[in-house]
Amino acid sequence: MPKRPSRPASRKYRFRIGYEGEYYLMKKFTEKNQPGFYAVRTPGSGTGKVIKPDILAVDDGELYAIEVKSTNREFLYVKPEQLSRLVTFSRLFEVRCRECGHKINPRPVLAIRFLGRGWVFREVEDPTKPIFIRYQEHGERANGPMNNKNDKKSS
Repeated sequence: MPKRPSRPASRKYRFRIGYEGEYYLMKKFTEKNQPGFYAVRTPGSGTGKVIKPDILAVDDGELYAIEVKSTNREFLYVKPEQLSRLVTFSRLFEVRCRECGHKINPRPVLAIRFLGRGWVFREVEDPTKPIFIRYQEHGERANGPMNNKNDKKSS
């Protein structure tokens, strides 16, 4: 990976931290190297007119649309506008089985990287309400990126 920018307050540094979080999480999905576990980054999410998550992933056969956030604070606040984009993508990105007609939509998930401490995953259920989450509120660490999908930490 390229070297981090020297000034932590710079825009370039913040983008770099975001990229590293997305890249790390994507690698956690792909390192298993087996069917049903994979991920792709969709760079440029949150910019432009196309609604898309940071990562589209399959974890043990479950499909997820993941928005990655990184912070060095003890808490994170996510606005309803950001959550709404993620939920809208999940609703529109529909896969249908040709044989049985079963529809599959990705589950919208926030992956919050508390720098130097770990990850917290929260499934987005109501995009009209902001999410406020503190790192200390959570219990034991999970083994994989999406184990215990609601409110668990991962290394």
